[in-house]
Amino acid sequence: MKIKKLKTQPILKYLVLLFVCFTFANAQINGLSPFLYAFLFALVFVGVDEKIASLFILTSAILFSPKLETLLVAITYVAVVLIVFYIHKALKRSINIATHFIAYFASNATYIYYNYTNFLSILFYVLLGLISLYVMIVVLQSLWLKKNCFKLTLDESICFLFCIALIGVGLTNVNIANFSVARFVAMMIVFIFLSVGSTTLTFAITISFCLGLALYDISLAVVAEFAILALLSGIFAVPNKGKIVFVTLISDIFIQYFFMHQDIAMFYEVLPIIFASILFLLLPKKVLNNLTDFVYVKKSEISSRNLINTTRKNIRKRMAELSNVFMDMKQLHLNMVKKELNKEELIAMLTREVTSTCCKDCLDKNRCTRSLGTDNKSNLETLINIAVTKGKVTLLDIPNGLSNRCAKVNNLISLINRVCDEYRQYKSMLQDINNVKILLADQMGAVSKLLLNIGTEIDTNVTFDIARENKIIARLLNMNIECKEVLLYTEKTDDISAVIVVKSQEEHYPLIEKVITETLKVPMQVVNSLPVADSNFRSITLRKKSKFDCMFGLASCNKSGNIECGDCHSIIRLGADKFLLALCDGMGAGKSAHKMSAMTLGLIENFYKVGFDNDTILESVNKLLAINNQENYSTLDVCLLDLNKEIADFIKVGSPFGVIKRESNIEIVDGGALPIGALDNISPAIKKTTVSTKDIIILATDGIMDAFETQENFVDFVSALASNNPQTLAETILNEALQLNEMSAKDDMTVLVARTYLKN
Repeated sequence: MKIKKLKTQPILKYLVLLFVCFTFANAQINGLSPFLYAFLFALVFVGVDEKIASLFILTSAILFSPKLETLLVAITYVAVVLIVFYIHKALKRSINIATHFIAYFASNATYIYYNYTNFLSILFYVLLGLISLYVMIVVLQSLWLKKNCFKLTLDESICFLFCIALIGVGLTNVNIANFSVARFVAMMIVFIFLSVGSTTLTFAITISFCLGLALYDISLAVVAEFAILALLSGIFAVPNKGKIVFVTLISDIFIQYFFMHQDIAMFYEVLPIIFASILFLLLPKKVLNNLTDFVYVKKSEISSRNLINTTRKNIRKRMAELSNVFMDMKQLHLNMVKKELNKEELIAMLTREVTSTCCKDCLDKNRCTRSLGTDNKSNLETLINIAVTKGKVTLLDIPNGLSNRCAKVNNLISLINRVCDEYRQYKSMLQDINNVKILLADQMGAVSKLLLNIGTEIDTNVTFDIARENKIIARLLNMNIECKEVLLYTEKTDDISAVIVVKSQEEHYPLIEKVITETLKVPMQVVNSLPVADSNFRSITLRKKSKFDCMFGLASCNKSGNIECGDCHSIIRLGADKFLLALCDGMGAGKSAHKMSAMTLGLIENFYKVGFDNDTILESVNKLLAINNQENYSTLDVCLLDLNKEIADFIKVGSPFGVIKRESNIEIVDGGALPIGALDNISPAIKKTTVSTKDIIILATDGIMDAFETQENFVDFVSALASNNPQTLAETILNEALQLNEMSAKDDMTVLVARTYLKN
């Protein structure tokens, strides 16, 4: 396992390392002391500098047992661990934990050589060393992975307390002029951990440390003494340095005088506690604050959580401002739409155009004006009216008075027809330009509305549940699930969501769901899992489990002789509990129909994913297709399923009827309206209905429905089907349609089936 090198401050790190080495060198259980060498292997495994670790181990071993045997045993351990380390370094491979344990086992050779006569002692020495190696690796890894957050799993907690007890064993009987270092350290443990506000952790560590001290003379007196001190200090003292020291000193003097010593020995027992009290009072507040961040104490993080709500309000304000910008742009585009001339204005304009063009250079212009007068203008307006209405004029449409007097009748007819034709082209172009402007205006209005809705959703305050967060962390850690953080929050609805940061182990997901479900008393499910940068942890999001889920089936067949199917389908999840089901049938069959239906459905999918409403989506797609001068039409069959609300919205544009097969009856969802792109405006058939468990929704293109000929035939056939499997149903309906057409598909055929079911 590859672990990054520790990056704490060097001086503090090496002082702590040296202190622990000295402690483990002095630790003995029934005369056995494998702890120092197990610590060496653990240090190298987690990435501590191998040269520094080896030097500290050799120094500690010789200092506490200056003998040749001790030196040779220590050198053997150091040599083996260095050989293993440098071989793996040369191969550019991390040290495997199994290889590391084997290397440690082999490094006991020199110790076994000097003690081969006592087999039982050697056996216990090796076993105790292997156990200590495992415990120390777990503790060192957890300290590195936790960094500044001391949240331990159950296994890690046991290993950590075991190491604390070993330190207690190592400090047993370490006295400097009758000054007990062990009692001084024990009291500092009580002071420091109580000052950071963790009474339970203080008690556990104190008991573990004192149990190590008790192993020396097999006496539980010291355990009882410091257990009482920890409890009294925790009960009667608030996290205040002065009060903690006062309560502790008074309590220990009372215990020593009435239960243990009433002579000079009492002074030597209380003296370490006095020194610990003085040192504790002199500790800077900054040091204690750093320890508070290190020890597992769940903070409320009120400021950071309030910042979330403040940020959401600011985003909502910016969203509203941006929404206003798009609304102004919508109005600007609508103002740029040019209005068409009414018929009277059009005829007057074209009359002026014809008069100025045809009669301008005519030699008989004045004579016609004198003889005909206003009749001349009236005759031209009549001709242009005919051209506008019928599309063109002929000689038969010329009034007698005009045909007898005008020498340019043919030129006049040609000019009128040309001018009207040019206007029709201009009108078509103007209509397309106006449609584009209106489409852009509609889109900008829809974006404005969408931004406003998103801003409104964001503006809702998020509430947090810190008490249950702590409870979840505690339960997960007790189940050996590495949990660094839990965040429970509720937005505008009553549905609570959870985000937890745990070690990357997917097999724990069912346990995580169970713990959070039991704690919140709401069925929860994992909906998202993302890796946390630069770590082996994942951020998992859980939300309320929906009551229903959905399964799907699809069967499709190309029109006989065509390589591609003109039908397209879509089954996408729009949210945790929402689905979009859609069928699109392009006009005709084959490649062109497929291209048209795929483009239409792709537009609709993207609009729905963004969050536009139905009216905006259908109108926008319809205008985009209508702008194209080609006759490309598509029928559309959409079903929006909201499993949380148990609602289905059907939107049908030129598509056949649909069917909802329930346990007791069959509900018909009628089709209607012209296909998309046929007209500038669209009027879809919309129906909202409820869905429940085991409901079956069937959508089909007209190739299927035409094969059954009548609605009654299709309904009767579906009613008789016994299967509840969506895929089986889709294939059965398609096969029946083919058999009704003598196994020849006269049109593209597609069946889409969805079935809701109740989650366990």
